[in-house]
Amino acid sequence: MALLSVCGWDGESSGQPGEGNIQLFPNFIFGAPHLLPSAAKLSSSDHRSTGPPPPAHGTTTLAFLYADGVAVATDSRSSAGNLVCSPNSRKAFLIHSHLLATTSGSSADCHFFRRALAKECRLYQVRNGYMPSVRGAAKMLSVMMMPFRGTDICAAVTLCGWDRDGPCICYVYNDGTRLCSDILSVGSGSPYAYSIIDEGYKPGMQEEEARQLARRAVCHAGRRDAYSGGLVDVYWVREGGCEMDPREDLAQLYERIVEEEKTMIKTECSNCPLLNTD
Repeated sequence: MALLSVCGWDGESSGQPGEGNIQLFPNFIFGAPHLLPSAAKLSSSDHRSTGPPPPAHGTTTLAFLYADGVAVATDSRSSAGNLVCSPNSRKAFLIHSHLLATTSGSSADCHFFRRALAKECRLYQVRNGYMPSVRGAAKMLSVMMMPFRGTDICAAVTLCGWDRDGPCICYVYNDGTRLCSDILSVGSGSPYAYSIIDEGYKPGMQEEEARQLARRAVCHAGRRDAYSGGLVDVYWVREGGCEMDPREDLAQLYERIVEEEKTMIKTECSNCPLLNTD
């Protein structure tokens, strides 16, 4: 009953899992189809016609290309409305050794599609002898998500990987929309992250410069966005695979960045001939 009240379902009208006339995964075969979300058959108009609005989903994830691959950064706060459910959750997951997925939206929906994509990539490797490209994996995920268009499923996934064509970043939304770009930020904190990235991003930037930019973007987003915060996770997707930097507390990191910026401004002002009258 608690789950019914949280999700806004009517206990009398909810059917058994797997009922309905929607073919959830027309091109993919899952081992346990009876475990697929029964919410897929309910349109958004069938949900929450009365009562409070659905809780907002908040996060900040970003990814951009640099000289040696893809730099990825996320916050760690999981929220439900005005409540912080977890301050140190993970929002980036390995699909395979050279493909990292960052997630935004409902945690349950994101984990469901992440596991489904990882399984399909492994099956693809068994059938063909190699993993699909980043764009190929994005297309597979898009096909999985398309049957859920118009439902309350909430999941946005950014695939950051390295394939035979080099580094690549693709974004897939829960209605099947997919796109590729050199810079992507997703979540409620993304407008703040974009403002920092647009100011400091340069094509072909080196790793340390990319690290500072990614950390600054997540820190400023966490400072401005009420739904983002916790810790800062920075990942690297290179030709040799994926790596992760040690986690850093967002609040402490923000204070250090502010002090570094103040020191840099003072240094620039002291070296400016127009301001130096000595």
